[in-house]
Amino acid sequence: MRDAGVGTVMIRAAEVADVPAMAAIRAQEWETQACWERRIGNYLRGEIGAQQALQGHAAVFVAVREGAVIGFIAGHRTKRFGCDGELEWIDVVAAHRRQGIAGQLIVALAGWFVEEKALRVCIDVKPTNTAARGLYAKFGAVDLKPNWMVWEDLRVAVSR
Repeated sequence: MRDAGVGTVMIRAAEVADVPAMAAIRAQEWETQACWERRIGNYLRGEIGAQQALQGHAAVFVAVREGAVIGFIAGHRTKRFGCDGELEWIDVVAAHRRQGIAGQLIVALAGWFVEEKALRVCIDVKPTNTAARGLYAKFGAVDLKPNWMVWEDLRVAVSR
């Protein structure tokens, strides 16, 4: 898909070799790159999961432009809050935000969840994070709890 006339963005499944780039993106907002390399690497390899995650049922996708990872999304199967899945992380390099890349990543992960027959998917998002909440709502998510949103049927995100 072409966006904003600045190059094609390719969404693909993440590989272990992508971990340093994903960690660098996360570390711009929180913690250190080394911390994120451990967390994302272990998550991608299936060695650790998030709270109430079903082991072996996770997916990570990256957004790549001109050979560089500029964003990523991760999610897994879970039973938390009666959901079938949880969006764990999504992040896009600040210079590439507001170009539709996060939406492309959501659609890619939503497709994986649908294949997994995981239709009710939740996301932890602070009430003060209006940008993220607006993005998720644009793709069909609704409020679940004060810090959580949910897609009651994630197929709506795939169709956007």
